[in-house]
Amino acid sequence: MRVAFCGNPAFALPTLEALLQSAHEVVAVISSPDRPQGRGRKLAPMPVKKFALEKDLPVLTPQKLRDPDFLLELTGLNLDALIVVAFRILPHEMFTLPRWGALNVHPSLLPKGRGPAPIQWTLLRGETETGVSIIRLTEEIDGGGILDQRRTPVQSHESFGDLHDRLARMGAGMLVEVLDALESGISLQPVMQDESQVTTARKLKPEDYLLNFNLPATDLLNRIRAFAPFPGAIAKAGQFSLKILSAQIDSEASPIPAAQLKLFHDSMSIGTADHPLSLKYVKPSGGKAMPVAEYLRGRPQLPERFD
Repeated sequence: MRVAFCGNPAFALPTLEALLQSAHEVVAVISSPDRPQGRGRKLAPMPVKKFALEKDLPVLTPQKLRDPDFLLELTGLNLDALIVVAFRILPHEMFTLPRWGALNVHPSLLPKGRGPAPIQWTLLRGETETGVSIIRLTEEIDGGGILDQRRTPVQSHESFGDLHDRLARMGAGMLVEVLDALESGISLQPVMQDESQVTTARKLKPEDYLLNFNLPATDLLNRIRAFAPFPGAIAKAGQFSLKILSAQIDSEASPIPAAQLKLFHDSMSIGTADHPLSLKYVKPSGGKAMPVAEYLRGRPQLPERFD
């Protein structure tokens, strides 16, 4: 099949790599224009564009997806399918151009987890099962018919980074299998989503990263997992802040009042609504991520309790 690939972040890379290793032909890669990134806020390409240029693939970076010149160029590619992974919302003109429409890799068990942050919300909600859905895009965001869907347990130790990488690889294989089936003439009938089962995975806000130690330890641990290794769940005490990247519930320890910090020789725990949280990996403001024992050796000025 002749396909164009639409994507921006690292989550999309395994699917693009799988397509390049398959029998299908990637005739163009569509990515967003360069954006300010890093501390210096210098313009830099998105991961998909950077990878595509390294592979000498044709790259299109339209400012507006409805731009007539861009749509004309897309029409001239004679596409069989448009592959969309972690990209922008497509206009109707784009996903109706190819023979098989636009196929999307979405890291949730749709209709659960509709929205831009399904992996984080899976962890925030403490869900024990997730998966990947391959859908045919429609004007309803993440609401298209399901061509393939596979389930996988969420392991209790998995962070966002772990689950992100695992689902990205899983989705890549599934997408290629769907294309293979369509090309071979196998009729894949999209399964319509049950609108009564919809849950949302809205865009994250700065306050979502904050830890409230008046909550139970399990809720706090889910939040830490959801934002590790990046950007990190934040424990604040006035102007002091500390990103917590890894912790465990110490159900055998003596209770500590909620939000109170307790220091040991080479470890530290924070009280919650029930069991203390023992911190394992932290990232101080302006510093690097490190084990708690290493952090404490630097004799940081720590608050007695957190907000």
